[in-house]
Amino acid sequence: MWRDIAYWGKKLAASGLVSSRFGNISVRTERGLLIKKTGVMLDSIESAGDVIEVGMEPSPADREASSETSSHRAIYRATDAMAIIHAHPQFAIVESLLCEGEIRPLDSEGLPFLGTIPIVDGDSGSRELYDNLISVFSPGKYRGVVNRGHGSFAIGPDLKDCFNTTTMIEHSSKVKYFYDMASRGKNEK
Repeated sequence: MWRDIAYWGKKLAASGLVSSRFGNISVRTERGLLIKKTGVMLDSIESAGDVIEVGMEPSPADREASSETSSHRAIYRATDAMAIIHAHPQFAIVESLLCEGEIRPLDSEGLPFLGTIPIVDGDSGSRELYDNLISVFSPGKYRGVVNRGHGSFAIGPDLKDCFNTTTMIEHSSKVKYFYDMASRGKNEK
């Protein structure tokens, strides 16, 4: 499974959806979840030693795991998701700062594929963030959300599905951003 995490980590970095050490990937396991270790860059996962399996309850092993482990754990507890990608897509982050409550895709693929994209508040690692992620994901209506000013979370049956959701969130956010900019310029003439 670490090879899947390594593959999708490289794809996220190559697509500009994460940079440096930021972003996280996890998959559900029989005993908990497999997630990258803290300080490991997503595009530099080279062996099983770069990821760690942690349980569904906090433990000393969490110290070696990604700082977003608690968010991933909370989502797994509240949903049937088998995989999670947390990325830092730039246009989605910008839109999360410009929009109130949700990002409404304008492109022909975004709205049917994603619906609206909820924006949730909460600092990284905070109880507020966990609670907001759970409240959005647990009814099963949404596949992706954006944490205001921070990044996206996508859930799904596998990492490929999560990657597709992440790229759609960024694509729809980019289209909306440029449309809104062009509309403002047009209205000012």
